[in-house]
Amino acid sequence: MNKQPTDELGVVTAGCAIGIGSALFTCFLLYLNGSLVLAVISALNRAGENWLTDEKIAQCVLFLVPVILVVIEWMMIDYVRTRFVRRIR
Repeated sequence: MNKQPTDELGVVTAGCAIGIGSALFTCFLLYLNGSLVLAVISALNRAGENWLTDEKIAQCVLFLVPVILVVIEWMMIDYVRTRFVRRIR
């Protein structure tokens, strides 16, 4: 009547599924954020913004801003989750 190995397998499987799901969701957010930032950079270049004509600055913005947005989005998700999910005690 030892059910512990089955329970541990379920916990491990759930943990792996949550980790993989979080990684896939983060990749999706990075894709959306990168597309948004690229569109903004293109629009600003067409509008004649001088500070984005330098390729180094544009590349730095294109790399950093989506990553910063993902961090902010995950902070927002955690905040909403803690506000609306009932805690089990």
